[in-house]
Amino acid sequence: MKWSVNREALVGALQKVVGVTEQKKTTMLVLSHVLLEATADNRLRLSATDLDISLRTSIDAEVDIPGQTTVPARKFLEGVKELKQERLHCDLSESHRLSITAGMVNYVLATIPAVDFPYFETINPAETHVLDSATVRRALESTVYAVPQEEDALSIPGMFWHRTAADRVRFVSSDGHRLALKEIPFPADAFFGSERGVVVPRKGILEIIRVLEKAETVSGAFHENRLILHTPDTYLSVHLLEEAFPQYELILPEAVSGGIEIPRAEFYAALRRMAVVTDASAMHVRFLISENLLGLEAGNVELGTAYEEIPVDYHGENFAVAFNIRYVMDVVQSFSGRILRFEWVDGYRGGVFRDPEDSSVLALIMPMMV
Repeated sequence: MKWSVNREALVGALQKVVGVTEQKKTTMLVLSHVLLEATADNRLRLSATDLDISLRTSIDAEVDIPGQTTVPARKFLEGVKELKQERLHCDLSESHRLSITAGMVNYVLATIPAVDFPYFETINPAETHVLDSATVRRALESTVYAVPQEEDALSIPGMFWHRTAADRVRFVSSDGHRLALKEIPFPADAFFGSERGVVVPRKGILEIIRVLEKAETVSGAFHENRLILHTPDTYLSVHLLEEAFPQYELILPEAVSGGIEIPRAEFYAALRRMAVVTDASAMHVRFLISENLLGLEAGNVELGTAYEEIPVDYHGENFAVAFNIRYVMDVVQSFSGRILRFEWVDGYRGGVFRDPEDSSVLALIMPMMV
């Protein structure tokens, strides 16, 4: 196996696949490796899998001797990024060591034979559908923050892709303390068949976002229990979660008691100032709403306190509520409009955040008792 490749192209390809590799300690060491396949048609194919998510991409290469092997994905990427030469030359020795040479620099990495790499099945559904990659990516980015890291009694670590109409899908995520929602045009009937929706794992969502970042065109389909995405040079397969997503609609308020509109950039800057006096023991920010005024208050006696006022258009009864400040900052960052609208029912039910110019987006945060 002998080939050469452009360093920048190799770095880009490795950055695509490295997130898929298994990062936790495992008895299958090969899951932390990337499969390299140098083909006779002068392509270098890179594949990675953790058995639930599989990704394959390819780049141009000059292949002198076709072959395949696996190398530690992260170490390979770290080494290649440190090299300065434009062209890298790679050679697999008979002792199964991969030599990477660039000018006067040479790395030699231990490998695991390609035969030990899990079988990588490329599924080609009978029918795929073209997606608006930019729209899907923005929707995922604006809701992924509320997907929990791990499963617990209140939540599952995935995002619900909910078919709300024949040509629309709603991305919903919730960790039990907050909820994020975004609805977009989507070939839902063709994708979901008879299903109400599917739950895509958090790691899969992050990989989908990475693929969509680099792709102008993408096609996809659901095949049995997998989500398949294709771009001209990348293939991604994500195993769907089997858990049923909670009936999130039940916590969305049908009516509210009050609401205010806040300049989003000014609000976020004020929250950053409040965050200076918060820590693990005092993570809350209090909203103190009165005549034409939103007061923000944070901190405690041991750490210190902060208070700031933002003028708003409000003429109702005084209202006070507290939220986890990090949750509020996540919401404000995820919105893109100039104005953010905050609505409430009472101090015990979730506060709702909306974009007045975009009815397809919504966030809800449960209050804190302080």
